[in-house]
Amino acid sequence: MNYPDDIAELESLLERVLGMVEQDEGAVVGSERPNVDLLFLSSTKKLRSDLQKRLRFAKAERAHEVVRLTLHGAHLGTGTLPLRVLANFVTPLNAVLEQSAWRFWDRAGDVSRIDQKFIRHLDLRLAGMELGSTELVILGNTSPDLSGVSALESALRDVFELLESDIEAFADRVHAIGISAGKSLGAFLTRLESEHAAVELAWRAPDKIYRWDGRPTEVTRVRALLDEIGEPETTTEQFLGTVNVLSIRNRIEIERRDTGERLRVGYHKSVADLVHDLRLGDTRTFEVEKTIYPFVASKRKRDTYRLRKVMNRPQQVEPTEDVARP
Repeated sequence: MNYPDDIAELESLLERVLGMVEQDEGAVVGSERPNVDLLFLSSTKKLRSDLQKRLRFAKAERAHEVVRLTLHGAHLGTGTLPLRVLANFVTPLNAVLEQSAWRFWDRAGDVSRIDQKFIRHLDLRLAGMELGSTELVILGNTSPDLSGVSALESALRDVFELLESDIEAFADRVHAIGISAGKSLGAFLTRLESEHAAVELAWRAPDKIYRWDGRPTEVTRVRALLDEIGEPETTTEQFLGTVNVLSIRNRIEIERRDTGERLRVGYHKSVADLVHDLRLGDTRTFEVEKTIYPFVASKRKRDTYRLRKVMNRPQQVEPTEDVARP
């Protein structure tokens, strides 16, 4: 099969193939001709693997990511920036990108100590300022891993989705980048407010252009939501559940057998093979990390879930809750 060279076309094709894999997995459940349906499933999985490999090579050719940050303010329109102001903006933004990328990359999602080799791999740097403007150009390495996934690219998607999200999805978006990156983003927005500045962030992803118009009211809205989130509490739960949905973007839906509750569970790339082996309707013992995000002012709470393990054989277990790190 001849594959396209364009990254957006490859990702679109891969998304369709992932849907085909999900359909073929559903067809195998209760099939009257399992050998035939398993053959189709094996074929689509092979196509998925080939596309992931081609996508990895295509992204490797695109060595650096470019993020453009344009500042607006009464004292920022001359095409120059005081060094103090530049440091105030760049330092927390650098932390956001490093912490969110490491959150995606590290299986434990622990950003208390980011590996220095990983920081060197990201290679974040300020390329300079566009002549006659206050537009900063930031470069970073987007080299993908063997599965065709780039930590920096994934982090940028998560950050832009958080900036654009409403209150209902906000905890999930913070969970995606991690609470440390969320605090760094809050510091960046607070410094924008203190300088009475607005900002435009733009990034050309392989499939679309992300753009966030950080007007003062929008900066304040996102900063206030970040300020409202208290320290999350994390526990580990193990339960028997049935797979209802196998999602494309690192998320599945599991129905708990003990409570009937349907949980949308994210998963790290390190357990992707375990998820790919699942089929719709499968009943397994799952171990998930449950993180509760409190919204202090409104006294609401939002639960988020992350897959840790999948036991290969269905077995009845008593639900447990073991307190992990706060």
